[in-house]
Amino acid sequence: MKTFHFPLAAVLTLRKMKQEQALETYAQAVQDCVQKRNAVLAATRRADDLTLLLMQGEGRRFSASMQQAYLSALDAAQAELAHLEKVLALAEQQKELQLKEFLDRKRKTEVLELLREKQQQEHHREEYRKEEIEIEDLVMARRAG
Repeated sequence: MKTFHFPLAAVLTLRKMKQEQALETYAQAVQDCVQKRNAVLAATRRADDLTLLLMQGEGRRFSASMQQAYLSALDAAQAELAHLEKVLALAEQQKELQLKEFLDRKRKTEVLELLREKQQQEHHREEYRKEEIEIEDLVMARRAG
């Protein structure tokens, strides 16, 4: 039986490499989103702590400068939180793009793998058919002889 040779083997190898690269890029995007989400959570906690501090202090009297300092810190924390949420949203969009890219490359690779499997099955069927014909010819030659 002749060995099977897939004519697009180099293309398949290249697509597998690109699929792996896309997977690595997607994994990095996921890690980036996790880091940015943690930063948003930390900023949210800071803003909540400042708000809680101001709420608890309502029974006490603050000097105007202290009150202004707390309010300024709260405004800065909320601004930072808003900025980090925007950055997180962009990172999430990038993650989705990387996922689509990975899935597209995976689909392209699977198409070639299926084509290879079909061609390999067809090759084996053809080789088995040739062997059957040879065996039948040998049997007929022995009967004739």
